[in-house]
Amino acid sequence: MRIAVITQGVSNVFESIIESGHEVVGIVECSRTREPNSFLKAIGGAFTDVYYSFTSRPLNLKNFSKKLKIPYYYLRKGDNETFQKWMKHLQPDIIVVYSMSHLLKENIFTIPKLGTINLHYSHLPEYRGPSPLFWEYYDYILNPGVTLHYINKGEDTGDIIFQERILISSGDKLEEVVKKLSLTGIKFLLKTMDIIESGDVPRIKQSSTTPTVRARKIKPGEYSELIKWDDWGVERVFHFLSGTPKYHYTLMKKPNLHKLGFTIKILNKEKCNTSGYKVGELYKENSKNFLVCKNGKIYVDVIFSPASFLARIYPYIC
Repeated sequence: MRIAVITQGVSNVFESIIESGHEVVGIVECSRTREPNSFLKAIGGAFTDVYYSFTSRPLNLKNFSKKLKIPYYYLRKGDNETFQKWMKHLQPDIIVVYSMSHLLKENIFTIPKLGTINLHYSHLPEYRGPSPLFWEYYDYILNPGVTLHYINKGEDTGDIIFQERILISSGDKLEEVVKKLSLTGIKFLLKTMDIIESGDVPRIKQSSTTPTVRARKIKPGEYSELIKWDDWGVERVFHFLSGTPKYHYTLMKKPNLHKLGFTIKILNKEKCNTSGYKVGELYKENSKNFLVCKNGKIYVDVIFSPASFLARIYPYIC
């Protein structure tokens, strides 16, 4: 079977598709960013070459596709007609989407004869939208789900193929939860790819309504304001912070440090009397940094993060 993959980076889900035994005929990297200028793109390209020379794992999808000699396309929002021609030329039997920055248009998802499927980290119709895990952490959901579904004109509204809930513990870090969810998602994808040509794939129609908020993307400036410092206990704040590391830098007193690759690393929590402190503020006492909650402290380190630094230059290394 001929498969085209749309995603945002190299992941265990992506690699499982590559290793599935089916023919991957195209790799599409879906960008959230504007076109980089040529100077920064050149710097990023040089950085990639150096990085790739010291590791067997490609830094990005372009290197991965080049290594495997699979056609590659860098998709930007609004890039429709050219992309349609490129995808039609591939003649995929199915398109698999995992982590896409915007909705796929009908003229694309109707190209493959077997349809287009998407792996979504919620138990649909709950948390439709681009950031389900963020809002599941926000709402303190300890049984998030995984859903594999067909793509249609709506936002995560297509027929469900497989879905399952996954139990997690309060305070589980994002990478731990993603690993659990991805293992189930991989199981769903591999099973579907093996049986879809036979027509034995389930199709369960979704409810037109959702019981939860739309899982929208947030702006960094919203992050601290979203946390209900006066209402949430230290355990709930700790859980939310554990699942949203992308935004930790906004809690620093000097947020511009993020531009240099600095962020906050969450360490542990302590229930204690915090009278005399202002909730939501970052303090440093006795060489320890901590955020104040209404009934405790969350200890943190201010660190340089290579991942944070790479995230800033990533648009220029593709």
